Amino acid sequence: MPAQRVGITGANGTIGRVLMKGLNVEGDCELTPFTRRPVDFPSTIVHFDSAAEVEGAFQNLDAVIHLAADPSPSADWERIRTHNIDAMYLVLEECRRAAVKRLVFASTNHTMHGNSILTTPETLDASTAVRMKLDDPPNPDSYYAVSKLFGENLGKLYSEQHGVEFVGLRIGWLTAGDDPTAFRGTASEDYMRAMFLSHRDCVEAHRCALKVETRFLLAYVISDNDRRVFDLEETAAVLGFEPQDNAEDYFAH
Repeated sequence: MPAQRVGITGANGTIGRVLMKGLNVEGDCELTPFTRRPVDFPSTIVHFDSAAEVEGAFQNLDAVIHLAADPSPSADWERIRTHNIDAMYLVLEECRRAAVKRLVFASTNHTMHGNSILTTPETLDASTAVRMKLDDPPNPDSYYAVSKLFGENLGKLYSEQHGVEFVGLRIGWLTAGDDPTAFRGTASEDYMRAMFLSHRDCVEAHRCALKVETRFLLAYVISDNDRRVFDLEETAAVLGFEPQDNAEDYFAH
């Protein structure tokens, strides 16, 4: 069976580098990285907020993992509109034009974090005893989160009207060091212990997202953390993703 041809936008980001390394292990993916500027590995340079640059970028790809975005919950509206909203439209339009079968979209836990926020988007009210479902009403905590809800809904439109299969992953908190204890003793510790996503679990979630049979789905992508605020049973059922790691195992040492 030929390898799946997969483009990764934002391949130079923290998640992008984890996927560039992890998705190649089994040899079933042929990866095409896209970055905004030259980096330390070969990539195609594209500014995804530029229609002229995006047009033609996805030719001959089977799927695209769209990570490129302004990732900051504190980003102002102008940055969010340019990099997360305008660019999302152009990415989906190019998927339609190039007949890309599937878009895997990096959504975020922040789309729901208004239910569990303490003071800022990177803190969590540890007294909140919730396990949020996928069909619970969204509660965004920032312009960033609103932009990701826009992406999810635009993906639904393109799945229905243009046949682009769409998998939206509401991703937790992944760090370059793959160690949640880096936040021990900080204001963000409770948030990290709930939202931690290990490198291993991140790769597996995206592998599932590339393979699952669906027209449209959303899923929570965090590790199997004892302090999680998301229901992972639904995600296991719809995506087939069953995380292996748990933030508490790291904090136990």
